[in-house]
Amino acid sequence: MNTDPIRPGQTPAEEPTGRTTSRPADPPTPIGEGLAPVEDRLRSALDADARSIAPGDRLAAILTDAHSGPGAAAGSASNRHHRWVLPAAAAAAAVLVAGTVWAVNRPPSQTPLVIGASTAVGTPEPTPSAARSSAATSVPTQTAPRPSAPSATSTPAPPTKSAGSPVTASASVPVYYLGPVVGASGPLRLFREFVAAQVPSPAVPSGNALAALRLAMGPVPAGSRYHSAWTGVTAEAVTRGERLITVRLSKGTQDASPLATEQLVWTVQAALGAALPVRFELADGGTEVSPGHAASSTYTRPADPVAVLDQVAPIWVDEPARGADVPAGRPLTVKGVASTFEANVEWELLRDGRRVDSGFTTAAEAAPARATYRFTTKKPLASGTYTLRVFESSAKDGSIAAEQTLVVTAR
Repeated sequence: MNTDPIRPGQTPAEEPTGRTTSRPADPPTPIGEGLAPVEDRLRSALDADARSIAPGDRLAAILTDAHSGPGAAAGSASNRHHRWVLPAAAAAAAVLVAGTVWAVNRPPSQTPLVIGASTAVGTPEPTPSAARSSAATSVPTQTAPRPSAPSATSTPAPPTKSAGSPVTASASVPVYYLGPVVGASGPLRLFREFVAAQVPSPAVPSGNALAALRLAMGPVPAGSRYHSAWTGVTAEAVTRGERLITVRLSKGTQDASPLATEQLVWTVQAALGAALPVRFELADGGTEVSPGHAASSTYTRPADPVAVLDQVAPIWVDEPARGADVPAGRPLTVKGVASTFEANVEWELLRDGRRVDSGFTTAAEAAPARATYRFTTKKPLASGTYTLRVFESSAKDGSIAAEQTLVVTAR
């Protein structure tokens, strides 16, 4: 169905703009046809005038008129003049009237159609959780949305560039750290946090992945209980192929932590949003990525939920980020992922070592599944520094089975 508006004069049956009569409009007449009667009358008048002239020897009469003065021949010439001037004047008037009518009723010029240019819509890179849930070797984590970076404001920092360096921008990237499940000792597991990093601008997945790896291999966050297994080792490049991710390291590590290689695998897969197998290249020609992990092998995260619990910590906190500034005068909202007995998740908020608020919630699913949880503190936060502690108590004796702690500042 045509939905374009019809302009006056575009269709024969349409009432022209400006007419006030209710009589149906006459169909518009082309200008040539409208002047045909006028042309016929003019042609007849000229023909009649021509027929009244009888040719003869007029030289003597012309000479006599010329010598007898201006008034002598005025009568006859004037008569002949008036015989054809009146029809000519009538014809000119008719031409003027017909032209005016045509100018008023003529169709307006057609406005060219505006063709909208097509806009290319890029497909964003999948989020780590989405990619993992769709890949055959993935483990769904039901992660909460990425939180704001520590001390982040509502306005993102613009890209920066120093002399001789590429343009970079701040972005939040997933980083996996090695740390004890409870306290400062015990078996190490992987804790995921979203950390602000400087990445290439415009953003490219491999740039984000390389930034995430360097954070995972660098110094651990202040105030954390994490363990660094990659001191002296540098991540040099990340390449994503159709079926394989390649990570180039300056060398392997001698750290005996059993999950050192898995730490890098989980980090690069999450940063790229793809649970593809990972292969390592060592620039120094070494043969082991870490003790017991050959550089000639490929690695990926396990798919079985029970096997996952042997690698990742039971409780993650996604939001707020470690070291973040949070609004004072409001309750604090916390989001994360847990895999706990009967989905139980407990929490407390400490200030200067003293508990100021506490409570419990449940995750969307119980262990061995990993599912999201969310809670809001009961009291608004006064200005100051707080330690947030999210944990699981043992159903056997009430001891702490797993925990995650981080510090935030209310301003």
